[in-house]
Amino acid sequence: MQTLDDWLADRREALKATGRERVTSFERAAEALPTYLAALELTDLGPMVGSPLSPNVLREVRLGDGSVAVLKLIGEPQHAEAATLAAWTAHRVPCAPLLDHGVGAHAPDVTHLLLGKVSGVELLHTEMAAATEQVVRLFHQAHLTPPAGVARLQDFLRPKLDDAVRVWHEAGLPSPDSVLHVLEDPAIEPVLLHGDAVGFNLLRSGDELALIDPAGVCGPAEFDAARWVARCLAVTGPSALTGLTETALSADPSLSRRLFDVCVAVELVIEVRHRTTSPHVFLSIGAPAQTFTADTRQLAEAVAHRLTGSG
Repeated sequence: MQTLDDWLADRREALKATGRERVTSFERAAEALPTYLAALELTDLGPMVGSPLSPNVLREVRLGDGSVAVLKLIGEPQHAEAATLAAWTAHRVPCAPLLDHGVGAHAPDVTHLLLGKVSGVELLHTEMAAATEQVVRLFHQAHLTPPAGVARLQDFLRPKLDDAVRVWHEAGLPSPDSVLHVLEDPAIEPVLLHGDAVGFNLLRSGDELALIDPAGVCGPAEFDAARWVARCLAVTGPSALTGLTETALSADPSLSRRLFDVCVAVELVIEVRHRTTSPHVFLSIGAPAQTFTADTRQLAEAVAHRLTGSG
């Protein structure tokens, strides 16, 4: 098994390309790991599988009673994820249950989450579309009254959308400027969202699914299903949008078609930005290479259609 020092060195190297801020956050969390293991009386069992570009420290640990759990250290103060998981745990939503949480409990500016270990494997991108009905029903179960400490979806998305709009303009794509305002409708009744709906944030064990790594945000219930559907298109291509939309809306009849279409457009603005700047990422997960450029243009046109129709 890889030693802790080697694992930390590999993670630092991988994170260098993501910017100094993320490296600093990781280093703060990594330096605090021995302190938290001792203070919480945990035995380190090794790294958890996760994104090599995440600035968080994620370790499998053994508790004093012999059970296995997950320790997540975040190198900055953060309450939103814990607030989300606490609400889901209390309402028996299938998720990684929150066992303990604190900000700065044993090291300044470090957030820790101690989570129950959930068995299962992440969904691959190629498996996402087929799981849409089950996933949307799980999202419906998770859409609770927002607890204190979670962010508004529009505040969470704004930096990503600002950057995406800039990339669209530079690429000569039709302007999606109105996307910056569509989530500000005061009539929208916010619910607790997962916020980062994608296959690697769900674990499948047999016929059951469990949620992990929520973004800690609240907003329209339509957003989780819409983000899921939009991200499915990375592999299926744009032609699957209509069918996936009908599957999602049938799985949760409480969703508004109008708001769902708006939320699909919001996510596609971000997806098209990523397709424009990092096509290799999409090709590596199974995006059709021969039609990639045409598919990107078609997705941009779908955004324009949905934003125009949202008014």
